[in-house]
This record gives sequence, C-alpha cells and structure tokens, in this order.
Amino acid sequence: MVWATPEKVKLSGCEGLVTRFTRCKTLRLAAIFPAALSRTRLRTRNYAAGVAIDLPTLRTVDIDGPIAYREWEGPADTTFVLLHGLGGSHLSWLQVAPGLSGLGRVLALDLPGFGRSPRAGRRTRMMDARRWLARFLDETTEGPVVLAGNSMGGGIAVLEGAMEPERLAGIVLTSSIFPFTRGGWPHPLVLASFAAYDVPRLGESIVKTRRAAVDPETFVRLGVRMLTVDPSTVPDDVIELHAQLIADLRDQPESTDAFIDAARSINAYVSTPGVGHRAMGNIRCPVLVIHGRRDRFVPVAFAQSALAHYPAWRGRLLAGVGHVPQMEAPGRWLGELADWYGTALR
Repeated sequence: MVWATPEKVKLSGCEGLVTRFTRCKTLRLAAIFPAALSRTRLRTRNYAAGVAIDLPTLRTVDIDGPIAYREWEGPADTTFVLLHGLGGSHLSWLQVAPGLSGLGRVLALDLPGFGRSPRAGRRTRMMDARRWLARFLDETTEGPVVLAGNSMGGGIAVLEGAMEPERLAGIVLTSSIFPFTRGGWPHPLVLASFAAYDVPRLGESIVKTRRAAVDPETFVRLGVRMLTVDPSTVPDDVIELHAQLIADLRDQPESTDAFIDAARSINAYVSTPGVGHRAMGNIRCPVLVIHGRRDRFVPVAFAQSALAHYPAWRGRLLAGVGHVPQMEAPGRWLGELADWYGTALR
C-alpha cells in the first residue's frame, strides 16, 4: 500500500462549521482488496465531494481468533472506537473516520462473525460482543476512549459503559437500538424480519435465501434503500466496497449463525426494557445521541424516550435522515460530534 504525504483540507460543514479532513493525493488499494478494486482513488459525493476516502491498511489482533480493524492516526489525547450494526462492518464508518481523526486516534473494527473477522467458534450475541470489545480495548488502546456505535453497535457500547463505567470518556449512540417504548413502530418489514429471526430454522433459512437471491451489489443497494432516506447520498465507491466484502465472504458457513445469534440477542434486549434501562442508568460518562428522524429500524420516539429518561445526555435528531447518519449525513454527524466533544470532553 502506498501513501503520499497527506494534505490537510478545510471543508465547510453544517451551519458554517469548519471541519478538518485529510486528503491523500495517491491511494493504492490493490494491496488491500482483490483485483476487483483496481482504482487508486475513491470518489465521494455530498458533504465531502471530491475528497479521497482514507483507507488504511487492514490489521488484525488475536482475541481468541482474529479481529480485523483499520486505524486512522490522530492526536493521542483520545481514541475513538467505532462499532458497526447487525450485518455490517467497519466499512460503514469510512465516510467519517478520516475527519474524526482530527480529534483523536480512530479504530474501526469488525466484530467477530462480521466483516473480515471470522466467527472462529466465538459467540456473537450482544453480551459476547461486549466482552470481545473489552479485550480489544485492552489490546489496542491506552488513555481515554470514546465509543461510537451504530444500531447494534450502540447497544454494545451501552453495555460496555454499564459494565466498565470508569473505562470510557464518552459514548456516541448513532441511531442506536433502544428498548421498545410507546410512540412509534419500526417499519413493518423490519418487524416481520426480526420476528422471523427468532423462529428456529426459519430465521436461518431466510438469511441464507436472502443472501443467495441477488448479486452482492444489488443486495447492498437494496439494503441502503431501507437504511437511508436518500440512497444517492452514499457514494458509489462505498457501495462497491461493501459489495466486494459480501462477494468475498457470502459463502462462509458461520456467517448465518453469527447473524442470527446477534439478531436474537437484539430482540431480547429491545423487548426487555428493564435490561436496557439498567444498563443505560449505569453509564457515568457523557453521552451523545445522534438519531435520524426518519429511521425505519429504530423509531425516533425510542431515542426521544431515552433522552427524556437521561436528561444529562445530549440529543441531536437529524431531519431527513434514516438509520445510518454517519453514511447518509457524514458532515452533520461529524459536526454534531465535534461540537459535543469540544463542550463535554475538553
């Protein structure tokens, strides 16, 4: 992998906020992915139009099996650790990780059973993922840590904050899962899917059939249509990276079981409000909630309920945004996080 000297570029963000990004003049990906990724520069649209997506070398650490992650270097004061959602990977953070590295070191990992981290016999339920995360932090971080989690990753961040409250400097819940509450329902397709995941053999069959029914790029684009309000905000190159990952890994025999175990643990977490509220109530660090107002997976009412229960938390509800704000509105996500970081953690 070959990098040119990085050049700092200022880009105007939401409401005049100026955020620093790193633009690399030369980026070669052939050493990271197979020949399917032959281009040396990734395009971006919307907020960071024309800026190369920063794709550092994929690394691994042994935690009873490999855990894959990428690292963006930044100030040593703080380490940001980014946690993906169900069925996702570290790729869901590519649009914000380079900008976030202006505030601190950034690590984006694939939890066991997802992305480039094979299951390798490891359990993948949320509490299991919390334990793997804690050991990952032991191996890769020193000093203050801020966890940022999307969807399932937000729930895992909450569990880590509850189990080891002294460890974290902050938590950023990005369209995180929350306990069910009155005032909203997930999209009917989401409800039906998660209900089916809980049925033995049926859940596994649905996951296998869905993955085999269409080619990887179509699979990703269909997913993005559900996850976002405006799918065109996600750059084609990000779509291609996700599709390439699925193409490389879709035949792994353990991937279905990893997905189903995690999905069933999500069902148990959100349908047992006492568990989630006990965990959230034990968090001692500052918390930022960034949630899309048009989230089809986790209704904004769930985030509003959590913010009402924990008034010390800061909430930012983004209009016209769905379940992956860091992908659909990366500039707004970075702006809100930078403002919170400057006031709550500095």
